[in-house]
Amino acid sequence: MRVLCYAPYNRWALHGQWEMTVLHALKARGAQVDYVLCDGLYTDCDVFWQATEPRPARACTQCQAEVAALVHQLGMEARWLGRSLDPAEEGEARRWAEALEDSELADARYGDLEIGAWVRGSVHSHLRTSVLDPADAAVAAALRSYAYSGLVAAFALQRLLDATDPDVLFLFNGRQSSLRVAFELARRRGIRVVTHERGSRRETLALKENATCVALEPWQRYWDEWGAVPLSEDELADVAAHLHEREHGSGLAWKAFTSAPQDEADVRDALGLDPARPAWVLFTSSDDEVVSEPGWRGDFPSQLDWIERTVEHARRQPGIDLVIRVHPNTGSARSTGRNARQLAELERVAANLPENVRLIGATDEISSYSLMAIAAVGLVYHSTVALELACKGKAAVVAAGCLVRGMPFVRTAASADYEVVLDELLGVAPGAVSAEVATLAHRFAHGFFFRGIVDFPLVAMPHVTQGRTLWSDPAELVPGRDAGLDRAARIVLGEEAPCEPPGPDALARDDAAERAWFEPRPVVTALAYADDVIADPQLLAGWAGVFPTSTEGTLVIATEPEATERLIAAVAAAGVGDGPDLVALADTAGLEGLAGVLSPRPADGPLPHFPDAMALRRHVLEGSA
Repeated sequence: MRVLCYAPYNRWALHGQWEMTVLHALKARGAQVDYVLCDGLYTDCDVFWQATEPRPARACTQCQAEVAALVHQLGMEARWLGRSLDPAEEGEARRWAEALEDSELADARYGDLEIGAWVRGSVHSHLRTSVLDPADAAVAAALRSYAYSGLVAAFALQRLLDATDPDVLFLFNGRQSSLRVAFELARRRGIRVVTHERGSRRETLALKENATCVALEPWQRYWDEWGAVPLSEDELADVAAHLHEREHGSGLAWKAFTSAPQDEADVRDALGLDPARPAWVLFTSSDDEVVSEPGWRGDFPSQLDWIERTVEHARRQPGIDLVIRVHPNTGSARSTGRNARQLAELERVAANLPENVRLIGATDEISSYSLMAIAAVGLVYHSTVALELACKGKAAVVAAGCLVRGMPFVRTAASADYEVVLDELLGVAPGAVSAEVATLAHRFAHGFFFRGIVDFPLVAMPHVTQGRTLWSDPAELVPGRDAGLDRAARIVLGEEAPCEPPGPDALARDDAAERAWFEPRPVVTALAYADDVIADPQLLAGWAGVFPTSTEGTLVIATEPEATERLIAAVAAAGVGDGPDLVALADTAGLEGLAGVLSPRPADGPLPHFPDAMALRRHVLEGSA
């Protein structure tokens, strides 16, 4: 098996560490590996986006030095792509790019090479804009630079593919400029491509076969295969725990763009919302990264058109309140650059709102998760918010391309029938939830957060942009060392699908666990000891995953006065302060009626002892059956 890996962006060292760990494992399994790096061929690339990190002087020299040091550190052999480029081809690429009219740039072709289409997504990211107007000199200059660089990449990569004749191309993301060129050229030749990106949880990898990192088709295929398969109790608990982590900004593969949830009553008061009136929340999307990708756009002329139509619908429906939540990544302290054009558009929307519509700006610290909690109906363009709303059992409407577009647990609206879909939701009452919606959404969420990605602890993530390899010698990366590494290697080698279809055991499952999970739960009150939860914050995190609100359970924590401050710090560190009901008491005498003790220490007295919240919940459900 011959594996070609083209890696132009290893200045992003975390991705290089993931990539080279897998490549060493492939070599240990008998594969021949060709590792090819970029040696300063391009006038623009995604390593230096104008909107986030403008290209400095000697950018390529700086990048090459950092990449070479990382490759040496990890013991890889590599060569430079420039060796596959005829010097005359640089001149031809420049002549072609300079001859293009501004109006031709976005769709520029060189023979049958669709260079403009292949690099256009990177220009959206480079400028952080959802619209590429070639009449704008900055846009035209970026398009021309990326077109030149894309054709240089095509010339060199075609010669490289000829020389190596790989069985598989292993490629970072497959979306960005020369990576997209490599992806498209390989697929034209019938070469199997496996792309890699960070997964949806920290220290995981997302591997896709013959698809870029933003392709939606793999998730539709996942649902076709797994959508009818019920989840087990443990799988439901995993989803619940990770959804709680997401709400509190932990366990993420990328930085959190929104603050942790606030008190719902405080949020309603701040927005002037009457809890007796249905609150609809429209979540805008940071769409510049995917706006040019097939399947993502939908059939609305633009996100702005969708927003304006929603506002006009609310204007005609004074019985509802509409809250527009501008995505924090559009332009806040947490965002990656600013989409200035989109922010200006939304400012114009904000200037003409009816009384029953509020707009929360990108910089506002009101949590998107608090808004999900108070929403009777959620309206989504691209965001994973649609999935998270559905996991809460809420009514969600998807207007454009999205992970869950077309799924049975959301409503998918086309431009032509959008208002009809909205009218059908006018009867949704505040606080309404559907167990069926939540059940189906959890099945999808388990695939997205767990089954469809690869756990990869061999590269630790002390920060979402930094990695640390937990191996010191490539000889350690042999079969059997790590289950995630073994799985990644099998996927690249074609021995296993990125997400295997369900087997006989999965297909034979019943839905008893799901029915028990989503049916109304008995309210649980349990006991824990402050010393134990201080020593093991996972006890609190586990409780929050299983009993996330006071309507489901209260954890009484026996706390000596001198331990109070340490307990408060432990609750804050576990990220559970705003959700579950936690009560600290110095005197817990007379609590024999509690469900049990949640604690590692042996229980004293008549209360049964449980090692974790899931075991306690299982005991309560069995006792109430």
